[in-house]
Amino acid sequence: MEERKNIKHCIEKSHVFLNLEAKTKEEAISEMLIKAEAKGLRVNINTILEKIYKKEKIMTSGLGYGVAFPHTATDEVEQETLIFGISKEGVDYSSLDKKPVHLLIMILNPKSDTEIYLSHLSIFTKISRLTMYIVLLIESQTEQEFKTKILDVITALEEK
Repeated sequence: MEERKNIKHCIEKSHVFLNLEAKTKEEAISEMLIKAEAKGLRVNINTILEKIYKKEKIMTSGLGYGVAFPHTATDEVEQETLIFGISKEGVDYSSLDKKPVHLLIMILNPKSDTEIYLSHLSIFTKISRLTMYIVLLIESQTEQEFKTKILDVITALEEK
């Protein structure tokens, strides 16, 4: 129950960008951070980009099914921060399945709190494997509609 309350809070505070213009992984990650900064996120974008790109060189966060999870642990945030990005056309992300990414779920978590981050990553990974949910999320017309849908999906998964 506490986990659900925590993820609900993170999603309510998240940034959602419904129409990414980026064509590549690097452009998408940068675009999401720049747009989040414009909406009030206070981080050193270059530091975050450097950390995420370093991880991406080791292994892509594009796990397949049209979803990618760029993420990093950083002292730049005091609490977990979620940034969602949707690309209707798809981003060339070098995903494991070699297919374009349409939903990016960026997770920035404090270095001191990996337990919540791993729990949330697990939930989002389960969602990513259910294509019908991804389609529903991608079709969102507003930020609030997206947040409502993803919370509904999480509730549905918990009931199984």
